[in-house]
Amino acid sequence: MNRILLKCAMVMVISVACSLLITGVMMSANDMHDPRGYVIATVCPLVISPAISFLVFRQSEKLRQTLATLNTVMLELEITNAKLFEKSSRDSMTGLLNREAFFNHMEDMRVRQRGSLLIIDADHFKKINDMHGHYNGDGALMAIAQRIDDSIGPDDSLGRIGGEEFAVYLATDDEAQVKSIAETIRLEVNNIEYRTPENELIPLSVSIGGVVGVSSRTIADYFQIADRRLYEAKRSGRNCVCIQSKMQHAA
Repeated sequence: MNRILLKCAMVMVISVACSLLITGVMMSANDMHDPRGYVIATVCPLVISPAISFLVFRQSEKLRQTLATLNTVMLELEITNAKLFEKSSRDSMTGLLNREAFFNHMEDMRVRQRGSLLIIDADHFKKINDMHGHYNGDGALMAIAQRIDDSIGPDDSLGRIGGEEFAVYLATDDEAQVKSIAETIRLEVNNIEYRTPENELIPLSVSIGGVVGVSSRTIADYFQIADRRLYEAKRSGRNCVCIQSKMQHAA
């Protein structure tokens, strides 16, 4: 309000000054020297300008406040939408990318850099749920997810694509490096000492299938290749790694 009144006072002073100046010029041009003209030139702006300028500035201030509020609401809406989008792309239990978000992210990543795909499946997971309950099964899954995440680099991506199935997109198509990372994941999961609330140790292991050199073929093609290698690892006794080289799947 003080700012509005200050603006009104400034307008009133300027209006009186301009009115007196114009009156003086006109009276001089017509060789008139009536003091009443200067009185009228002073009184009229004093009567008219405060009310008009107050209304204009008050509306302007209201508009400014409304725009500021609108900008705040828009910013909050953008933040809320971003949070909702992030939540919709995450698995509710592990916090990892969900299946759709992972494969969309993988599609974006491979355009910038050729990489490799790992499919990781927790061994005998139904048995864990049946023997120890879903609460312990969920805890085991979260422990596995954490070890996988700890085993990959900052440029790699991890998602939960099924009940006990995870996927990793590695930002490398170096076969030796891919095999080394996959083996590290297998060993790290093997080393988990997961215990129930009753202090019963639950052995954990994973089988890993992968494909090196994700490039121009469809994501579904590479997923099928990695999935076949995963089942090969399962048939080989589980708790092992089976990786298909880029030379093999390119042939």
